[in-house]
Amino acid sequence: MTRSKRFIAGLLSGYGSIAANIVFTMASIPLALHYLDKEHFGLWALAAQINGYLILIDLGMNGAVSRFIADHKDDVDGGDYGSHLLTGGLVFFIQGLLIAGLGIGFSWYAADLFSIPPGLAGEFKELLMLLAGMSGLSVACRAVASPLWAFQRNDIVNHLSTLGVFANLALLWLGFSSGWGVMSFAIAQIPMLLASPAVTAWFCHRNGYYPSPGHWGKVSLPIFMHTFHYGRDVLMVNFGSQLINASQIMIISRWISLDAAAIFAVSTKVYTMAMLLIANPIATSAPGLTEMHVRGEQQRFVQRYWDLIALVLAASTIVATALAIGNRSFVALWTNGAIEWSWACDFILALLIIMRNLNGCFLNLFGLTKDWRPVRYIYLAEGLLFVPLAILFSKPFGMAGILTASLIAHILATTTLSARAAGRIIGSPMRISKSLGTSVGLIAGAAAMSYAGSRLSAGPWAMVITAAAVSLLFIAVAWQMMIPRDFRSEARVRFATATFRLKTMLTRPS
Repeated sequence: MTRSKRFIAGLLSGYGSIAANIVFTMASIPLALHYLDKEHFGLWALAAQINGYLILIDLGMNGAVSRFIADHKDDVDGGDYGSHLLTGGLVFFIQGLLIAGLGIGFSWYAADLFSIPPGLAGEFKELLMLLAGMSGLSVACRAVASPLWAFQRNDIVNHLSTLGVFANLALLWLGFSSGWGVMSFAIAQIPMLLASPAVTAWFCHRNGYYPSPGHWGKVSLPIFMHTFHYGRDVLMVNFGSQLINASQIMIISRWISLDAAAIFAVSTKVYTMAMLLIANPIATSAPGLTEMHVRGEQQRFVQRYWDLIALVLAASTIVATALAIGNRSFVALWTNGAIEWSWACDFILALLIIMRNLNGCFLNLFGLTKDWRPVRYIYLAEGLLFVPLAILFSKPFGMAGILTASLIAHILATTTLSARAAGRIIGSPMRISKSLGTSVGLIAGAAAMSYAGSRLSAGPWAMVITAAAVSLLFIAVAWQMMIPRDFRSEARVRFATATFRLKTMLTRPS
């Protein structure tokens, strides 16, 4: 399978996985709100975010092991490949034990720390203990799937994820209907947690992604140290990202209320799905771009990376405008009026979609080149600025204040620093300034429509339909104004070729 075919397979399967997640979200939220009150739903959201911090104990080794074995994948039986895999496997096992142990220990104090009502404290502790054990097991088994990224087989991960989502939904319904309450969220994930490593191991063995017997090499301290230094930088990036993206509900739970945490968790689901939609081509293209860099195809690497940035900015704009116009109304329809949200929050979320995805491209560049040092503290700086600002803004301005703090911190820290760092590798970021201006202008227009709709008391269905129509119109605008001409020409040629091949296959005599 060629590099482009692996990319397409990964991209399409990734969108299949995202579609499955969208179905899960659309079905699970009303289901959960039917069986749980807002406090219990907020309890789950808070527990999930705390669990996200536990995963940081992997010290960035997950990405490090995959990235380093990619350097040796052309010689699976050479010894170095197997040594990296074995060393990573041992580290993952130890980290899994640490995550489970520390998470279970923390669960005894978490209820007091986050001011959980006494009637919910016991349930909260049990939920955290179960999540910690599951996360520990998941991390301990990570080395099993590490070769898939190196061999650009993200499609396998995506197919398993899609299967797991539907299994999760079925088990979630069973759990709620059986009276398991908030524990249903965690218990529903257990079957795929156990099945996924077994399926992955079978696939990697069958396709020769593991070394042959006698060619595995051995666990190596120098390899561990080399990988750890890379992983340490990844950890700083991940820790900063966690502060930025997974602290809001913790802050809301502590300084506002669990009810408000539930409202925030539900109302930002579309934002989360939008970020996944945009992240899919970035994640899918990473192994292929890494291969270009490793093999010295530098000019092609830089050109393809700018093409990727243009695509990400255009796609982010289309999704962000739809969110700015229709998310408030969609949430009202989705929850049957149980959740109210403001147009101003949607405007800030739309701007965050643009800026986070654009700057994410700049930062991910350093993961591909295997040198996070120039940018390892950028997300941390943003996180350390965001948290106190969010706490300060939470009381007077509520959830809009927390989102505003997020946008301010992102622009002041990540935007300025990441653009400057990336410019040293791929050239001046000013080449996309016109496209970025177009994007912000379109989002401002979309927010004005949402504001007008709220003032005129427009019906939710009318606003959702307007959002869909405007986003379809903006596809053409983004294609013409934000995508480079050379890329548009190449895309037309590839589309014509694919169409011709499809017609040939369909008209071929049987």
